[in-house]
Amino acid sequence: MSKIAIIGSGQAGCILAYALVKAGYQVTLYSDRTPEQWLNHSAPTGTACLYAEVIDIERELGMDFWSQDMFPAQGVLLESARFANDPEATVMKGRLEYGRSGGAIDQRMRIHRWLEDFEALGGTLIIEGVTPERADKIALENELTVLAAGKADLGRLIPRDDHRSLYDRPQRNLAMTLVRSKSGKHVKDWFSDRTPYSSTKFDFFADSGEYFAVPYTHKTAGHTYGFLFEAREGSRIDRFGGCKSGEEVTAHARDIIREFAPWEHHMVDDIEYVSEDPHAWLVGRFAPMVRRPFGRLPSGGLIMPVGDTAITFDPICGQGGNFASRSAKYLTQEIVRHQDQPFDELWMTEVNLGMWEKYGRGGCDITRIFLETPSPATEIVLHAARNDERAADAYYYGFPHPESIVPALTDINVARSFAGQYGITQSGG
Repeated sequence: MSKIAIIGSGQAGCILAYALVKAGYQVTLYSDRTPEQWLNHSAPTGTACLYAEVIDIERELGMDFWSQDMFPAQGVLLESARFANDPEATVMKGRLEYGRSGGAIDQRMRIHRWLEDFEALGGTLIIEGVTPERADKIALENELTVLAAGKADLGRLIPRDDHRSLYDRPQRNLAMTLVRSKSGKHVKDWFSDRTPYSSTKFDFFADSGEYFAVPYTHKTAGHTYGFLFEAREGSRIDRFGGCKSGEEVTAHARDIIREFAPWEHHMVDDIEYVSEDPHAWLVGRFAPMVRRPFGRLPSGGLIMPVGDTAITFDPICGQGGNFASRSAKYLTQEIVRHQDQPFDELWMTEVNLGMWEKYGRGGCDITRIFLETPSPATEIVLHAARNDERAADAYYYGFPHPESIVPALTDINVARSFAGQYGITQSGG
C-alpha cells in the first residue's frame, strides 16, 4: 500500500491518520508537540460544538472515549438584540439534529490519547516541528503528503484560493475563555429557566457582535462552558485585545454580559475562570480563507490540505471542527477509491472540489450569512423559527447540515415556502 505522510496532529490530521492506518496504508504522522505537551502545555484550539454525526466518525474509528460522559449540547437558545440592553430582544430556541447530542470536548485531551495510541495501531509518530524545507523532503519520500497544519510558514505552502475566499481580512476580533459555576451548581442551570434541554447559548448584538456559551467537557474540570466572543472591530464589546490571562478575559466577559444582556444577570456573578488551567483562554483574529487544492514544493513534490488548512472558517457557526472530521473522512474514502494510481494534480483538484461541494461550500455559506446583515430571506426564516419550535428545529438542523437551510436563507421564495410549512406568512422584523 502507499506511503502517506500527514503533517499536523490536530483533529483532522489524527482522524485521517487513524482512518488510513485502519485501511492498511503506511502512515507517518508528524506532530510539533508530544502527547504530554498537547495535554498540559497547549491552549484549547477552540470551543466548536461537534455535532452528533461528526462524533459518529470518531466512534466508527474507535477514537471516541468521551461522548458518553460529555456535557451535551442538545439545542440552541438564541437571543438577538439590536443594541445593548435592548428591551425588545427576540428569543429563539430549538433542538440540534432533532434531539441528538453533540458537544465540545477538550481537544487537548482527545489529541493526547490519539497520539499515545497511534503507534500501537501500526502508524509511525514523529515529534518534529516541520519546516517548509523539511516538508519538501517529506513529500519526495511519500506517495502522498497531506498538510493538516496551516499556521505560519507551513500554511504558505498552499496558496489562498482568491475565487473561493470571500474575505481578505478578519471579520471579528475573537476571545475565548473556559468557565464554570463559582457556586458549584451545574452550569446547565444557568439557562435552564428558558430551555428544557442542555443548550448552546447564542447572544447576537447587531451593532457590536456576538457571544456564545458552548457546553464544554474540560480535561480536568469536566462540565464547563466555553465562552466565545466575536467582536466587530471598534465596537463596545471589542475590549479583549490587551488581555494577558484567562481571569482577565473572564472579567471582561462578565462586564459585557452585565452591560448587554439583562436576561443573563442572574448568572453573571456565578461565572469563574477554570483557574487551574492557565492555558484555557485565547485572544486573536484571523481572516477566513479557502486554500487551493494543492501546493507545489521546490523539489517538485505536491502537498494537499485537509481540515482547517483547506478551509479556515470564522468560528461564528462552529463549522471548523466539524469540517475537520468530515474532510478527513472524505479524503480517506477518496484515497481508498483511488487505489494504487498516482496522487497527481488532477486527482488532488478533483478531490478538493468534491470536498468543497459536499461540505465546504455550505459551511462557508452559512458562516457568511451569520457574519453579515440578515437578508430579507433570512429575516423570514428567523421570524418563522422564533414563532414555531418546529421551524426552529429545522433551522438549527442547518448548522450541521447547511445544505438543508442555506437555500431558504438566501432565496426569498424558498424562505416563504419554509415559513408557510408552519402556517407563518408574515416576515416579521
